[in-house]
Amino acid sequence: MLNLTPDQVLSTTRSVRKRLDFSRPVPREIITECVELALQAPNGSNLNRWSFIAVDDRKTIARMAGIYDAALEDYVRSLGSAVGDNYVGAAVPGFERVGDSVQYLRDHMAEVPALVVPVIRGRPEGLDVFAQASFWGSILQAAWSFMLALRARGLGSAWTTGHLNREAEMAALLGIPEDHTQAGLFPVAYTLGADFRPAWRRPVEQVLHWNGFHTD
Repeated sequence: MLNLTPDQVLSTTRSVRKRLDFSRPVPREIITECVELALQAPNGSNLNRWSFIAVDDRKTIARMAGIYDAALEDYVRSLGSAVGDNYVGAAVPGFERVGDSVQYLRDHMAEVPALVVPVIRGRPEGLDVFAQASFWGSILQAAWSFMLALRARGLGSAWTTGHLNREAEMAALLGIPEDHTQAGLFPVAYTLGADFRPAWRRPVEQVLHWNGFHTD
């Protein structure tokens, strides 16, 4: 365990890509511990509709990496001219580093020690706003808690969703039932160093509204 305060864990848990240690195996018991902690996250009516698929088989990881790569290629094509400086996030400080980082993980996904896919029973198609909020709110907190637990133990991950462009292919590979939904794909590895820092965010006074939404 790292010697971090709760505030440090919360403010320095990053999506880690270039600093994942592909050479160091991750024991299954570490992933089990982190999932067990993730299960303490809130979920709608405490129905526990979640599952976590952890993969450490090299051949399966290679096939998952292939699906991830193809799905990202689908996404890039869908952007058309909205890439590079035209991308919606291009004005964010450090944006150019994010693109390099994403490509690095794409190139090395097959080398990660383990991959974890959080899954929830049910499908979001056709749900109203209330039902969608309840649906995603019953898995995303657990996924984030999983990342926090990894950070506290000197491991890292990246919250990726690109493979969902080919969700059915991943479901077929992993045997996920058709009435279940994947919430992401999380590479798991020890990190190269543990000195992560808070990232750039808009100042709190720009995003915190008291007693109603204000545009000024």
